[in-house]
Amino acid sequence: MLRLNPYRIGFRTIKTAIGMALGVIIAKLIGLDNFASSAILVVLCIKDTKVHSLNAIVSRFISCLIAILLGFLIFQLLGQSAIVLGLIVLIFIPLTVSLKVQEGVVTSIVILLHIFNAKTLDFNLIINEVLLLFVGLGIAFLMNLIMPSLDRKLKDYKNRIESSFTEILMQFGEHCKHPNTSPNFSFNTVETNIKKAKSYAFRDVKNHYVRNENSYYNYFNMREEQLDVLKRIQALIGEISTDDPIHQDIAQLFQEIALNVNSNNYTLLRLHSLYEIKLNLEKHDLPKTHAELKSRASIIQILNEMEVYLKLKSEFGSLKHHNQVIV
Repeated sequence: MLRLNPYRIGFRTIKTAIGMALGVIIAKLIGLDNFASSAILVVLCIKDTKVHSLNAIVSRFISCLIAILLGFLIFQLLGQSAIVLGLIVLIFIPLTVSLKVQEGVVTSIVILLHIFNAKTLDFNLIINEVLLLFVGLGIAFLMNLIMPSLDRKLKDYKNRIESSFTEILMQFGEHCKHPNTSPNFSFNTVETNIKKAKSYAFRDVKNHYVRNENSYYNYFNMREEQLDVLKRIQALIGEISTDDPIHQDIAQLFQEIALNVNSNNYTLLRLHSLYEIKLNLEKHDLPKTHAELKSRASIIQILNEMEVYLKLKSEFGSLKHHNQVIV
């Protein structure tokens, strides 16, 4: 059975509706011919982000100016016939592609049809079409200056990811205390949240004209790298099958890291604890069986991976620091 999506009015829809109405009203008040076409310009130029919208406006403005120039000159020379219209389009589209403004082709064709249908080709016609561009594109630009803040959503994803990391690390610690239990860790939820968070962070970058970097994007990227480390640790933890006095120290380290996932200054302390565990390894008795040797080798690899995990956070620093650098 066909399922319909829930009916809802989004922020972009509201902006489009208001922008279209304003475009038609202003163009009509000015006394422009084909004033309804300003609404088409608004619809086509309102995008999800400020940067995408600005790029669309620039592309459409350039391509429309080319269409006005070609249409005015060629129609005056060869007449306003369907064959001449096709000839202009044949010249026009490859030209926009070569200039990388092909996004404005549809809008330009609308403007070109205005010239095709005009009773007289004079300077007033050119002024009319240029003013239509200014009205439609100008309103689209103003509408796209109003963008909802993504900070709350980004903070929400940050909290979700940190909670998942805490849960995973606590489970790692429990398994180190009880190595005979079967490890059962799922990374699906946190993996999905990181991907969604990076998508929103990228959108936030595109909502700033002069910023090409986002502290949240760098943060989520760091967490993604840490997640890869946790996956490798999971495989190693599954190979721990014998009791070893060092397990309690590693379990405690996992729990300390888990309880301080969202802290910006815990990393050096945890690295110090990790190096102490590595030094204490030399004081423990050597493994006596193959199983103990395999388990000890896994422990050493786990410590190395935990060092990578902590250094990733140490190199990143804090969100506050990144915000200060970017701003």
